[in-house]
Amino acid sequence: MRPSSVSPSAPLEEPVTETPLTLRPSQIELDEIEARAREFETSPPGAIVRWAAERFGDGLVLAASFQDCLLIDIAVREVPDIEVIFLDTQYHFAETLWYVEQVKDRYQLNLTVVEPLVDPDNRWQHDLDGCCGVRKVEPLNRALAGRSAWMSGLRRADGPSRADTPVVFWDEQRGLVKVNPVATWTDEDVEGYSRDHDLLVHPLTLKGYPSIGCWPCTSPVAPGEDPRSGRWKGSDKTECGINL
Repeated sequence: MRPSSVSPSAPLEEPVTETPLTLRPSQIELDEIEARAREFETSPPGAIVRWAAERFGDGLVLAASFQDCLLIDIAVREVPDIEVIFLDTQYHFAETLWYVEQVKDRYQLNLTVVEPLVDPDNRWQHDLDGCCGVRKVEPLNRALAGRSAWMSGLRRADGPSRADTPVVFWDEQRGLVKVNPVATWTDEDVEGYSRDHDLLVHPLTLKGYPSIGCWPCTSPVAPGEDPRSGRWKGSDKTECGINL
């Protein structure tokens, strides 16, 4: 069963995955972002979310992959009605779709589900970047149109490709501010918070999937391996493109 609140489908066509930069921050705004990035290196995630909500108001959204609900729990404590975006790629595990509904019900989420503009196909078999482009990058760009800032649950501990993740920065690709409130958190921080707040656990996490994406491109990993090594196994791809 797919999550409810699915946004209306647009006419099916091959979408353009590149969004031209239409906004430029002033030097004052860039200085503010850099100052906040330094300050937030030692700030609790809740304070970062609170700042983002006060600074950007309704222009702020949270993009969640729903492999866990860590940032959602932190965010709704500060902003109960914050808009949460979920990209339904049409290839999520059944367990992920079930988990979305459980999290939505627990937090009474203001959830927007964004679908791709293409039908399910076999593109993932021969064009990984193109598949992610039409099922993740373009839908996210569409969801962020007209926004001023977005948040995600990226952490430096996720793996080598995310080791330099800033807490706050100017997203040049989309022309808005990107906020990663839990960027500095270690696995131990996450485990402690999850235990203390009794967070809902994704079923696949207990089956060796520390990083969960679409079913064709996600595999379990062995203990001690890079948590993201199960994504796009057998290729040199490490990111879907939405966080580059």
